[in-house]
Amino acid sequence: MSLRPARLQRLLRISGTWRAALLLCVVLLTLTETLLLGAGTGFLTNGFNSAHIDSLALVLLFLPASLLLDLWLVLCIWLLAIPLLRAVSRSPGQVFVGAFLAGAGLPVAFATASYNVYAVLGDMFSLVVSRQFSGLGLSDLALEAIQEFPYAPLFAIGGLVASLAALELTRRIEERYAGEVLIPPAPSGRRLLQGVALLCVLNAIAMGAVAATLSDLRFGFEGKVSGRLFAGLLDRITDLDQDGFGLLQRPLDPAPLDASVQPYAIDVPGNARDEDELAGDHPLDFVLAGLPGSEPAPPSDGGQRPHLLLIYLESFRSDLLEWRVGGREVTPFLRRLAQDGSAAAHAYTHSPWTLDSRDQLFTGRLVATPGAPTLIDDFVSRGYRVAYFSGQDESYGNSETRLGATRADAFYDARQDIGRRTTRSTAPVALQVSWRTLYERVTDYLKITRDPRPLFLYVNIVDTHFPYWHSEIDDLLGVAPLPRSEIRAGNAEHVREAYANTAANVDRTAARIVEAFRAHVGAARHGILVTADHGQALYDDGLLGHGQSLDVELTRVPFILWGIGGDWPEPIAPSDVRGLLLEHLGREGRPPGARARASDVPRARFVADPERRVFQYVPGVERPSVIGLQGIEDRLEYDFGRGRLMRVDPDGVRHRLDLARHPGLLRELVWRWEALHAAHRTAARAAR
Repeated sequence: MSLRPARLQRLLRISGTWRAALLLCVVLLTLTETLLLGAGTGFLTNGFNSAHIDSLALVLLFLPASLLLDLWLVLCIWLLAIPLLRAVSRSPGQVFVGAFLAGAGLPVAFATASYNVYAVLGDMFSLVVSRQFSGLGLSDLALEAIQEFPYAPLFAIGGLVASLAALELTRRIEERYAGEVLIPPAPSGRRLLQGVALLCVLNAIAMGAVAATLSDLRFGFEGKVSGRLFAGLLDRITDLDQDGFGLLQRPLDPAPLDASVQPYAIDVPGNARDEDELAGDHPLDFVLAGLPGSEPAPPSDGGQRPHLLLIYLESFRSDLLEWRVGGREVTPFLRRLAQDGSAAAHAYTHSPWTLDSRDQLFTGRLVATPGAPTLIDDFVSRGYRVAYFSGQDESYGNSETRLGATRADAFYDARQDIGRRTTRSTAPVALQVSWRTLYERVTDYLKITRDPRPLFLYVNIVDTHFPYWHSEIDDLLGVAPLPRSEIRAGNAEHVREAYANTAANVDRTAARIVEAFRAHVGAARHGILVTADHGQALYDDGLLGHGQSLDVELTRVPFILWGIGGDWPEPIAPSDVRGLLLEHLGREGRPPGARARASDVPRARFVADPERRVFQYVPGVERPSVIGLQGIEDRLEYDFGRGRLMRVDPDGVRHRLDLARHPGLLRELVWRWEALHAAHRTAARAAR
């Protein structure tokens, strides 16, 4: 079929008008971003460390609102691009093609680049969260994206070449049919501006309603290019006092015209003002343990100096010690170690994030002070040789400095075996080596060292981190490998079994490391501590990952002591460990008044205290979504976004409490957070 001018003109007028191009741009962008968001974060099912929508009603709300946001974005792009295209070319066809490529290509390319980071890391390392918790910069995220998708530069160049070719082809077609009007004139700037203004109003209404009632939908909108831009713009415009809280921010700004009052303001004690509008003015005499200045008392030099092995597990649930798969125990060694020694039934992290939990364990404080002593320094000062072995990259979050790891006598992390990594990326946030590599490096060290000093050996085993399986995991429980594509809510049982099988590998590794450690120290007294940074939700209550709530699946961790005596309180938290360890390590294991025997092994006694509570927060200290006090029986929670005080019973059921009837409970919780918040801000400034 020949394309005579009249026929070509009719064809283009039917299928190539500006309205059709606009519709195509918007639909293409919405579908692409929805698919990428679903694949990268599990937003349409249940994603790793991300919000999700899993009902048809929410999907039907999300898609039309997404179309409106994308329509706004494309019109904004056209409003800027069309005058520029007109300035460089008088060809209507080139203006049309250029506008289409800009309206569809630019946001799709940006969304695809964002997906490459999400696909590896989940939302926990989005641009905002990663920089807030770890100091991870844009360069690290860019490196992560390029390593995950190494052909990205080629695709970018290919896209540019294809765009230039399309523009040149359009010019030649118009020259071929000179004099024919093939493309209608571009819409005027006035019409585009009217459309943008109308959509601003509609989207502001929709986003405001979503922010007030449906936080999961807002997560989806802000996962889109158009949603992030519009939300940021709307917040900036409606933030009248410029304190960072606009129309869409949650919690709401209690004083929209007073920049000194906002939900996360530092509450200055005793100034007769309540800067965060929570629980009244912070009292001058309120003291919170675990803040800078509460350095654990040094142990006496006259005591024994037994060797110590500290095994630190990554993303390791406490209840794994009770799990069975196919009739087989998942953690037989750790169960036996707990039975031979002692184990806490109520050990909880302050925060379900690795960096915070580990800082608190090593420093003995809720807030780490830059340059302050850590467990490493404690044992060095007592005449120990200290060996630090980690299966991850300790440059991530500046951990090696924060924990004092560089002051150890021997130091190893995943960077030293980058060629044996089990992760696809070499970026600090992702780099890991397997249990096999870590075990080899630990045993190599134990075989060659002849230092007569007592040994403090720290070993961080990381295999149970997402995605819960890699090629060096042995099948110990009869479980099939778990590809990333199979990690979804509909496959939750396989996910749990694969996680359990990896935990079985970790348990076996812990047994081998203990055996090698004991062979190295011989008959000398020694102690063993096994604990973890946080737990892991495996579609419990619809969640996958950690850092999303204070539920016990995410915050309760194993805490096993062998060969270490003394009284240890319950519930116990990471910030308690440093002081108690220094106090009890080396104490005699015999009952008071009994004759000492060579076979005496100290055994800890865990003492339950119904009044004792562990302060918790998620995701971060400065802008938490939830804060809590975890006790033996229940947990008290305050939800900032909803303004609700709740009691969570042992079964995980939440009971809303009337704020007016329980002011004392609210004050106890909020005042702890306010003291921690102020100390954290001071420490952050000192670090800069």
